[in-house]
Amino acid sequence: MKTNQELYNERLDRIKTAVALGKPDRVPVLPVGSAFCAQYKGVKLSEFAMNPRMCNKTMLEAYTSLGEIDGVQQQVFYPFVLCPQWFSNIELPGRELGENKLWQMAEAELMTVEDYDVIIEKGYNAFLKEFQANKLDHALDKVIENLAPFTAESIQNFADAGLPVLAPFVYTTPYEYFCGGRSMVRFMKDLYKIPDKVQEAMDAAMVDYMENMRKEIRTFKPLGAWVGGWRSASSFLAPKFWKRFVWPYFKQLVNLAIEEGIIPILHLDSNWERDLEFFKELPKGKCIITPDGSTDIYKIKEVLGDHMCIMGDVTSAMFSVATPDEVYNYSKKLINDLGPSGFILASGCDIPYNAKPENVKAMIAAATGDK
Repeated sequence: MKTNQELYNERLDRIKTAVALGKPDRVPVLPVGSAFCAQYKGVKLSEFAMNPRMCNKTMLEAYTSLGEIDGVQQQVFYPFVLCPQWFSNIELPGRELGENKLWQMAEAELMTVEDYDVIIEKGYNAFLKEFQANKLDHALDKVIENLAPFTAESIQNFADAGLPVLAPFVYTTPYEYFCGGRSMVRFMKDLYKIPDKVQEAMDAAMVDYMENMRKEIRTFKPLGAWVGGWRSASSFLAPKFWKRFVWPYFKQLVNLAIEEGIIPILHLDSNWERDLEFFKELPKGKCIITPDGSTDIYKIKEVLGDHMCIMGDVTSAMFSVATPDEVYNYSKKLINDLGPSGFILASGCDIPYNAKPENVKAMIAAATGDK
């Protein structure tokens, strides 16, 4: 019987082989999703969301009982991490919402046009320190106090069980947090009315943001990190705006991750099909691209199949309403059509809160052959 360390090494090699566009002994399977684990293990979301240790323990117990997975994408969730990613406050179960209602962003126009000048003049870090205190109910302080000291331990808990953690950190472009902070309609108007100021603020923000990212990677030495986008998807923007306000910054973050020796997981919500060709500018065999079901994964294979590893793409709807046989057959189709080289089986974005456990097991079984 293999030890957990031997299993960890075997699974890590399977993942790294897929990332490098090689052919592993079988296609790896790497689930992602936190709230589902609470529902599956009978833990109230109000407790799960506010206690990182309980969250980590619940996720570990859930995922190790569903099948022979090769690791997880994320090992703990603390909702306040979303606030600086969106420059928005969050509504929480047991506080603004019912005890088992899923957390959600409460977007409002918290960031003003004048705040662009603050970022330009003082930098991202100085701005965020004041903004999170005055507008985000000290969300970043809560992350630093309650989550950061537990991060290394939370990763190690999974490693001790033989499971690599692929992406314990999430990074995104100024487009995303400006869009959330200004609110979507206001921000879109800014792109038309004051594009030069928006770009200047983005350039200024990236100086501190990238240095923060570099320090975090060097401190924790993760296997990889999400570099994500949602409203910066091609489906939201005219090409001239996407090429100016999204791609240059996205590319910088990806290249920084590669420079620091970790795997960038290009977590792409919404539809990015129009601009997939741009991803060929990124180094070959160094990234994972993972859609949420909106971008056609077969289109990704057509454009980027010989350039970067593809991960996905069992949809939220399938986990919630399909039968186990339907999930298994779809997962097998993905493995056969997109693998065996350069492919990782996973959900399209998070496994939803209301997923059927038997459907999660069916996805895993499709990769492991344990049905």
